[in-house]
Parts: sequence; C-alpha cells; structure tokens
Amino acid sequence: MNKRDLKRMIKYAWEHNHMVYSYFLLRIAMVSPFCRLNVLLHKLRGVTIGKNVKIARGVLLDPVEPHCITLEDMVTICPHVTIFAHSNPTVPLYPYLGPRTVDPVTIKEGALIGTGVIILPGVTAGRHCIIEAGSVVTKDVPDFTVVKGVPAKPVKTQRTVY
Repeated sequence: MNKRDLKRMIKYAWEHNHMVYSYFLLRIAMVSPFCRLNVLLHKLRGVTIGKNVKIARGVLLDPVEPHCITLEDMVTICPHVTIFAHSNPTVPLYPYLGPRTVDPVTIKEGALIGTGVIILPGVTAGRHCIIEAGSVVTKDVPDFTVVKGVPAKPVKTQRTVY
C-alpha cells in the first residue's frame, strides 16, 4: 500500500468515523460472552433496546443501519442471529431486486429468536412469538405464534404467555 492510498483510507475513516466506531462496537459485541455488555454495546451503536433484553454472542445487528432496529422489553436473541434493516444489491441486480432499501425491523415484547435465525428488512416479530432455530423470516410474524423454516411459516399459535 502506498502513501497515497493510506492517506485516502485515513481521510475516509475520519469522515465516516461514526461507521468505524459502530463497526468496532459490533465486533466487540459479537465476541463478548456477556449478555448485558452486548446490550450496552448495541445501544451505543444506535439500536433501540427495551428492558430485560438478552443478546447472546455472535449476533449481527445490521452493521450499516443499526438505528433502524427496535428490540422491545424482554426479548431474547440466541447466538448467531442476523438481523438486517437494509438491502443493498449490486448494480447488475437492480432490475431484479431494485435499488438500495432501508426498512425498519421491530422485535416486539417477549419474543424469542432461536439460534441461527436470519431476519430480513421490514419484518415485525409479534409479541411473545417464537422463531425456531435456522429460520429465515421474510414476512411479519403475528403475536403468540411459533414459526419455523425457510422461509419461516407459522407452525402453531399459542394464547398463553409464559
């Protein structure tokens, strides 16, 4: 790497220091085994987080648009969950997927997100819903519903709150 490239990189990092800061906080949260520390780090990144939320290690909350994610009270997120609030297709895919979009993601009160779940932009997970491990959530999940699969589909509805 020559001096010119290094100067350009430093200038870019300085102009976009909030993104660099957010990236480092995200990386620390992804390796930290402490749920409360992970919650604090994601709050510092701009994620809206309620009370008694648990975020395990390895959770990737949108690295570009963290402020578009809302986790309400008593949400539990298991390890290796990925939540995106934006889609950014490359130019050749524009005719198929359209240009870049940003849609907020909301996980409502008491929801449980299983290990390895992927949640795509614009999804709202309902109150006390359960998203089983390995699911890909492309549409809203109703309240008190268990969903699983790729794409996630309702398995059963529960009316009692645990």
